[in-house]
Amino acid sequence: MQAAIDPARFRDVFCADVSDADAGFMAISQRPVSATAFDDPATAAAWRTRPSWAVFGTGDYPVAPELHRFSYDRAGSTVTEVEGASHFLMMSQPDIVAGVIREAAAASAVRVAA
Repeated sequence: MQAAIDPARFRDVFCADVSDADAGFMAISQRPVSATAFDDPATAAAWRTRPSWAVFGTGDYPVAPELHRFSYDRAGSTVTEVEGASHFLMMSQPDIVAGVIREAAAASAVRVAA
C-alpha cells in the first residue's frame, strides 16, 4: 500500500500556514508513503536514555496536538508549542525551530563536556 495526500487538499492538511507557492510545490513533489516504512520494529527507544527536545504546532492536522503532548511528556522532552502552526512549522516558523535545535545542541554539548 502506498498513500499520498491529494494535492488539492495538501495545503489544508499539512501546511496551512505556508505560502501558496511553497504549499503547491510540496503538494506536487510529495512521495507516497509506503506501508513498509512501518514494518521494521524499533529495537530501542532513544528517549529512554537520552534527553530530547520537541517542537510542534497546535494547529497540526495530521498529528493531533494531544498526541504530541502525550508522547513528549512520556519521553520527558523539553517541549516548545507553537500556537496555530501546522505540521510544517519548520517552514512556517523556521526561527523557532532553529532556536529549539540550538538549545538542544547547547545542552548536549554541556552534557558531553561534563
